[in-house]
Amino acid sequence: FPGVTFDIRNYGVGATNIDYGIQRLTADYTYLGTPVSSLISQRPDIVVIESFGYNPYPFDAGAIDKHWLALSSMVDTIRSKLPEAKVVIAATIAPNWNVFGDGAPGVLFSDQAKREHVTVVKRYLENTVRFAQSQGLPLADAYHASLQSDGNGKLQYINGGDHIHYSDSGRELFGRVVTNAIVANKLLE
Repeated sequence: FPGVTFDIRNYGVGATNIDYGIQRLTADYTYLGTPVSSLISQRPDIVVIESFGYNPYPFDAGAIDKHWLALSSMVDTIRSKLPEAKVVIAATIAPNWNVFGDGAPGVLFSDQAKREHVTVVKRYLENTVRFAQSQGLPLADAYHASLQSDGNGKLQYINGGDHIHYSDSGRELFGRVVTNAIVANKLLE
């Protein structure tokens, strides 16, 4: 896109769930000591909503439905306040149950706890994919692109220091998948 300038803003806030994501659409907030204007006030052309799968609701009866409704609330808020904005739903990289949380400060999961956490995260990521597909929204699916054939996350995409967040390769994969979804759905035209 020669001659086009892109202004990319990251509205992610660590260790928060989707409910706080909904609030940040319309309310100003402070993150790491820096004031941040609401997303809606910035009038973006494209909004990428990531799954919030790694900071899920406690998993109990109705949690997946609550997540679905929260995704719907985010999309509805964007559509009502910014009718010209395009929305992309993104499912982030898959977690790995063999190493999940290893090295993360203050985290010491048993093998069973790792598997349970990964199972919950994967349910939210899969719910995000289903939501985008059911709503006919563009989907940036790094989740399936980062799965091994056994359903475990590929280590190359996972940070070796905490085994939760992206590695450099994971960030590159996620960026490429989001870009491809934007281009394939002609959201820049």
